Amino acid sequence: MNAREQLEELQFDPFEEAERLTRRQLHLHYCENRSEGINEFWDDHVSWFGASEGEYAVGRETIEDIFRTITGHVVKCNISDEQFDVISPVPDVYICSGVFWVASDPETGVFIRIHQRITTVFHLVDGELKCCHMHLSSPYSEMIEGDVGFPHRVARQTYDYMQEALAKARKQIEEQTAELDSIYNTVPCGILRFKRVEGTYEPLMLNHAVAELIGTTDDELAHMDWSEGFSPTIVEEDAAKLRSALRELREPGDAVDILVRVQRHNGDIIYVNSCNSLISVNDDCEIVQKIAFDITDRVMMEKTLERMSYEDGLTGLYNRTKFNRELQEGHGRELQSLGFAYFDINGLKATNDKFGHMAGDDLICRAAGHVNHSFAGRTYRIGGDEFVAIAPDLSKDDFEHKVKSIMEHMRGDSIQIAVGMSWRDHDCSVMEQFDEADKRMYEDKAAFYRTHDRRKA
Repeated sequence: MNAREQLEELQFDPFEEAERLTRRQLHLHYCENRSEGINEFWDDHVSWFGASEGEYAVGRETIEDIFRTITGHVVKCNISDEQFDVISPVPDVYICSGVFWVASDPETGVFIRIHQRITTVFHLVDGELKCCHMHLSSPYSEMIEGDVGFPHRVARQTYDYMQEALAKARKQIEEQTAELDSIYNTVPCGILRFKRVEGTYEPLMLNHAVAELIGTTDDELAHMDWSEGFSPTIVEEDAAKLRSALRELREPGDAVDILVRVQRHNGDIIYVNSCNSLISVNDDCEIVQKIAFDITDRVMMEKTLERMSYEDGLTGLYNRTKFNRELQEGHGRELQSLGFAYFDINGLKATNDKFGHMAGDDLICRAAGHVNHSFAGRTYRIGGDEFVAIAPDLSKDDFEHKVKSIMEHMRGDSIQIAVGMSWRDHDCSVMEQFDEADKRMYEDKAAFYRTHDRRKA
């Protein structure tokens, strides 16, 4: 088979293949720094010139040994601006020559960029191109023409490359910073970061959401006193709790969440969940981060639901559930005195039977109003027509005067009601005094019906 027929049988363009194999060897060496793979392209009879002084060898095995010693010592590099040309001076022989830039990857911490040249020679063996010669060189060794006393051009190229790498890294940092700033200033929660030195705080970062939370501007925010690690607009009672919570942050990873009230600049009070954490500890300071969420709507909803769960739907007084909680908690034992009054409407069934349940509900509401007028916020509807009032820290005279006033208003409103009282200035107990007042109320109710029955007779 002559040369023309052999070329026609090939499954590739030998000129393109010679360039591809040259590129591949360069990238395996500089970008991946491994010898395995490079030798796949070599002929058994191959010669090699390296870029450094004295790098010359002949024979595949010898060159493979050299490349194995190089593996691991070449820092990761990037290749750019490759230019190659391939010629075939005689049949089945292809010479590839080219120039390129090789630069160390900035991630390696090594900064150097040099211009290099390469020449490879391939010949066709059994339908494959095999490399029989490589020559890699730089257009300078150390000093080039024009340098005096120092390799100025190589130094300048390396310096320029380092500046390009720094500019690229600076741009990347600026882009990342801008992205973080965008995130920090668009998230719906306040993010605050402080430097803490001996208990005094210096703000490092306050995002825009903090200003919106307080109801002020970014400029006003920057001029506020943050030396305690939180906004001076926090309600003082909660500020004391927050001071204590911040003192608990002693080791990196420590975190504490606390609910605080903040007075906005327009006077409104909002509820804020403050998540505080110690990020890091350096030789001279600690870094504390706070994330603040406005949870006013949630708190108000919880308060509404709690009130609804403890509120009697008809009268607006506390209900039996709230009263049972008072009993379970044993309220009263820490008090100096405790008064307990138990009221029960007389004749509610008769009113319902004669005038209907709407009239009965009206009677209940009127009675509840009279009791609550004297014991506002401490009155409970514990049954259909039963009410109790708890009066902490009242003298016996004041307590009895209030009950007497209720009874007078009841009579003036044509309401018949039985009452039982218990007052103590020692061993106070809602549970025990409830039983005492309950017993006395039933005695009063029994007396009422005895009188009522005699009158009917």
